[in-house]
Amino acid sequence: MNLEKLKKEYKVFSMLFIIQTKHWFKNPLNIFLGVFISLYTILCWLAFKHNDPFLLVSGICVAMVRNSMYIYLRTINDWRGKNFVDKMSMSNISNKTKHLSLLVFNFISTFVICLIIFLISIILFPSQLSYIEKLNPLMMIFGLLICWVTCYVIALFLYTFISNTKWTTMIGLLIYFSTMYFLGLGFPFQTIIQQDWLNYLLYLHPMRYSINIVQAGFVNAPNFHYINPDINIDVDFGYGENAWLAYFLALLTIGGYIICLVSKRLIDSNYKFRSRNKVKRLKAESKLYIKQINESNDIEFLKRLREDRRQRD
Repeated sequence: MNLEKLKKEYKVFSMLFIIQTKHWFKNPLNIFLGVFISLYTILCWLAFKHNDPFLLVSGICVAMVRNSMYIYLRTINDWRGKNFVDKMSMSNISNKTKHLSLLVFNFISTFVICLIIFLISIILFPSQLSYIEKLNPLMMIFGLLICWVTCYVIALFLYTFISNTKWTTMIGLLIYFSTMYFLGLGFPFQTIIQQDWLNYLLYLHPMRYSINIVQAGFVNAPNFHYINPDINIDVDFGYGENAWLAYFLALLTIGGYIICLVSKRLIDSNYKFRSRNKVKRLKAESKLYIKQINESNDIEFLKRLREDRRQRD
């Protein structure tokens, strides 16, 4: 890619990034639901149970789900409803530039929101610093990263496979609220997993494995079994002695969504390719048909030609 083309792509990238930023701030629900509700929920729970080791980090993950999955899904659905996506498709904007801009904005906005919530929570509840001093940084970084990726691919999956905006919004809300209430923020995670039927049901939740990695990394429990007799907590995340299982299932979840998205794209590309070839073939046959009519003076030949054409049609 030459320098001139690179500058052009960067200009388009910046333009799309600014459009997304303005769209995000223009909608007060994004700010209210994406920042204040998540922050309010975390602070309320920390005020009552500031010793719970999973509240803060679970709240961060819930804020991530809210912004990188649900609000992002609302944004691209809104663009589809206003035909903005079709307009971009008909322009000469590179698909790579378009998707890169969406990806970068999603990552940066989610990172800033989670950082703000984290800093405010630490300032108001400094007792959480005791967990930060002992956390497992590699587990935390990896868990947060795949948590964000999972949110992003779920949003793309819903957008790609469900064209009805109401259904995508409803399913997005279902994932968000189930994450908030049953994966460590709304109700204590150690209480949730004591209910066997609910614990088994949550194995189907797409966000469970990545959030469990974040939670275990926050309390430095690489074997996914956290015991703290000082606050009377004994949490087995449900992977037995197989600590690798959480990572495998988290990556398998992401891989499954990506495979579905790539398969859909390949099928659509193949359909468009076959459609273009069909159009080319029809044009070629039409040109040949017109040429034969113009060059022939035989009435019988023209009748047979017309009959053959009618049978093919």
